[in-house]
Amino acid sequence: MNIKKILELSLTIAAMKHDLRNKSPRLINRNRSKNFVEILADQLRKEYKDGSNIYVLSRHYNKNRKLFGLNELLYDILVCETSPVLSIRKKKSLLSVTKAIWTIESELDNNSKEWIKDFNKLVLGSSVNKLFIGPQYKPEKEILCFLTKLAEHCNGNIFLALVPYPRDLKPESLVHCWEFKKGWQEL
Repeated sequence: MNIKKILELSLTIAAMKHDLRNKSPRLINRNRSKNFVEILADQLRKEYKDGSNIYVLSRHYNKNRKLFGLNELLYDILVCETSPVLSIRKKKSLLSVTKAIWTIESELDNNSKEWIKDFNKLVLGSSVNKLFIGPQYKPEKEILCFLTKLAEHCNGNIFLALVPYPRDLKPESLVHCWEFKKGWQEL
């Protein structure tokens, strides 16, 4: 799976999708950010559609609610393998997460305090792949240096994507993407 291509496609779709009329800049930014995350989750659902026991959970996708009792589980996006287990009393089939494949956190505000909050979730998690999505509008070198200190404490395959701030999103926007292997290596 090429995470950079999936991110680029998601950004392009998000940039083309939004109606900018009669909305405040703050509302436009919030909606663009929310929609980008949901479009990314939808692209991951397409990527994992053949896995009958794999689910992609995200805040605004309610089709998993009946199975899990919620839309979102700990992360902005969680891709997980599951297995059925029987409830104790009624012997009803319930889904249990058996493996986290992707945990994804997104914070597009230019606020390192908020980045730490979201990156801490990735450090705590046990997923095979972890992705932090941050803003592009600050010098990349500063962000890479700052996030190196956090990524060093993370296990698994760690990825970083820097995307344009929602107000600057255009269909031709580029994603800057790295994988952490004793330092950030550009994808």
